[in-house]
Amino acid sequence: MAQTNVYSLSAPSFAGRHGLTDTNGYKVVAVVPLADGTFGADPAHSMPNFQEVCQVLSTNLQGVNADELDRAAVQGLIHELEPRVSLVAADAGSSYTAPLAEARVFDESFAYLRVADVTAKLPEAFRAAYLQITETNKSKIKGLVLDLRFAGGFDYAAAAKLADSFLSSDHPLLDWQTGSAHATLKADAITVPVAILVNARTVGAAEALAAVLRDSEVGLILGGQTAGQASIFREFPLRDGGKLRVAVAPVSFGAGKTLPHGVTPDIAIDPNLEDERSYLQDPFKVLRTPPAAKMDAAARAFAEEPRMNEVELIREHRDGAVPDQTPIRNMPDVAQPPPVIADPALARALDLLIGLAVVQPNRPG
Repeated sequence: MAQTNVYSLSAPSFAGRHGLTDTNGYKVVAVVPLADGTFGADPAHSMPNFQEVCQVLSTNLQGVNADELDRAAVQGLIHELEPRVSLVAADAGSSYTAPLAEARVFDESFAYLRVADVTAKLPEAFRAAYLQITETNKSKIKGLVLDLRFAGGFDYAAAAKLADSFLSSDHPLLDWQTGSAHATLKADAITVPVAILVNARTVGAAEALAAVLRDSEVGLILGGQTAGQASIFREFPLRDGGKLRVAVAPVSFGAGKTLPHGVTPDIAIDPNLEDERSYLQDPFKVLRTPPAAKMDAAARAFAEEPRMNEVELIREHRDGAVPDQTPIRNMPDVAQPPPVIADPALARALDLLIGLAVVQPNRPG
């Protein structure tokens, strides 16, 4: 009896199931993906020859022409090899993005700097923004949130130079095959506690920056697993005008460590990515209405207090009635509380820095 192996080909055009015996005695079965994205079988044995499978499908699978088969094969290859391989569209133009997206201060003591793109201009922009915060802020900065969520770029020299801003002793930072960087001796390193925010859209040099800062004991990482693209990429031109971006070598940090699967945070916080994009615009914005059980006593009293509607007010005014002088809203006379940060990752980072500011002095550098 011929041995039967089931191989999944992830292409919508492969509709139905076709058992075809190849020259090695295997049966090739094209399986349609299920609604949940899984397949009906798992390849438990070694794969047959790729060209042989394509030949069987091209000559026997109904309803699929050569172009569709090629497209499915390319999609399957890229999908299986992501994020080490990706397609760059022919019309993908280059647009300038400011390396630093935002700089601000929370609670008058904690600097917040959000990176948009790790480029050659980032270290200088970062340093200038941090110096401006420390010079203009009335009280001393006690901590820093470095937000690398949605940060991209593949300039590893720039990532190493920014990391060097936090260190004062000489030790290895990054090695990207065509170059490497060490921390330099300096007296003006940034030594406040640091919280680093990342997510699944933290890519390339931003991942390497987060990893080297943690490896150098500069700070802790909060958020979600990063993209896993801290590699040296080369782009190869294709006939359709597009390019195939291929990871040709890993980037290492510290004593030769690499990031094949991205950066795993020290404190996992994994909200919806669309929510995180909204929080970047307004970290105080409440995206979902809190349940009534979480309302404080004053807010609950205000919500439950009976109110006179507009019809009753007009009737009393017309009849000349004197309304009750008792205030309708029996609210306590309290000061308006400050706005609460709704961004869970940022709120957790600030809580961490507040605690560290109490129990831990600045790093020696």
